Amino acid sequence: MKTILFTQITLLLFVIPNFSWAQVITVTGYVNNGINGNALENVTIFEANSGIGTITNQNGFYKLILERGTLKLNVTDGGFKAFTQTLELTSDTTLTVMLEPDSLHDRNRQKKTDESKSDKKEGPRRNFKLF
Repeated sequence: MKTILFTQITLLLFVIPNFSWAQVITVTGYVNNGINGNALENVTIFEANSGIGTITNQNGFYKLILERGTLKLNVTDGGFKAFTQTLELTSDTTLTVMLEPDSLHDRNRQKKTDESKSDKKEGPRRNFKLF
């Protein structure tokens, strides 16, 4: 009886946790600027199927702990084109992403800069009332 009880406890403590732990994988990597290779901070990395996400640190590093299987990874940052990739992962993986600048964002930023410069050239506004 003691042998059966000991076997069952051993099975519960050592074997079953190992099966559940084996289904978790780690996805790590870096996100860099595609033009100059500089690390990008505060970039959003999001796994669409599970809803798990994170942001990069000051070195562009990120780490996600996910379940094994098919993953849809989205990497986004304002001013850069979004990066999306579907991966079939069976073990821990390192993925480095090079984000390309978004030319539309650059045009909008330039337009806002031009508008603010033209406002400054007009001089003080008339009919301005203080309350």
